[in-house]
Amino acid sequence: MNTLSYILLCMLVRKPCTGYELKQYLALFWEAHHSQIYTSLAKLLKDEYVSVETDDTHTQKKIYHLTKKGEEVVNLWIQEETKEPSQKDEFLAKIYVASILDKHTVKGLLFERRQHQLKILKQNQEKQEQIEQLSDPVEQNRNFGRFLVIQRRIRICEEELRWCQWAEEQVEQLFSKKLSI
Repeated sequence: MNTLSYILLCMLVRKPCTGYELKQYLALFWEAHHSQIYTSLAKLLKDEYVSVETDDTHTQKKIYHLTKKGEEVVNLWIQEETKEPSQKDEFLAKIYVASILDKHTVKGLLFERRQHQLKILKQNQEKQEQIEQLSDPVEQNRNFGRFLVIQRRIRICEEELRWCQWAEEQVEQLFSKKLSI
C-alpha cells in the first residue's frame, strides 16, 4: 500500500469524509490530485479498509468510513519508521540564482513569496479559529492532531515571513554595496 493510502486512512480516523473533504484536509501537509485520491480510495474500498455510504440527497456523493481492518493497518503503519520529508520548492531554486538577477526581480520574488505565505497563514488561522470554537470535548479531542498540524503550518508561515523580511534587507545591503563600488 502506498503512503497516500495510509494517509487517507489516517484522515478517516477523525471522521467519515467525502473524497472532496479528504482533499481539503490533506492540503495541510500532503499534495495529491483528486485522481490519486479517488484511485486510492477505490483500492482501499476493494481491500475493505474503508466502507462507503451514499448520501440520500446526493446519490453521487460517497462518504468514506474507516473499517476496523483499516484502523488496524493504520496502527501498524504508525509503528513503522517515518521517512524523511521531501521538499520541492521552485521559489528556492529561483532565489538560489539571485546573484545573476537584478534587484527588482529578487524583490519581486520575495514579494510574491510573502503574499503567498500571508494567504496560507490566513487560511490556517481561520482553520485554527474553527477548532478553537468547538465546545464538544469529544470533537476537540478528535481535532487535536489537526490542531497540532495547523499550528505547525502557522508557525512555518510566520517564520517564512520573517525570513522574507530578512532576505529583503540582505538584498538592499548587497545592491547598495554594488552601487558604491
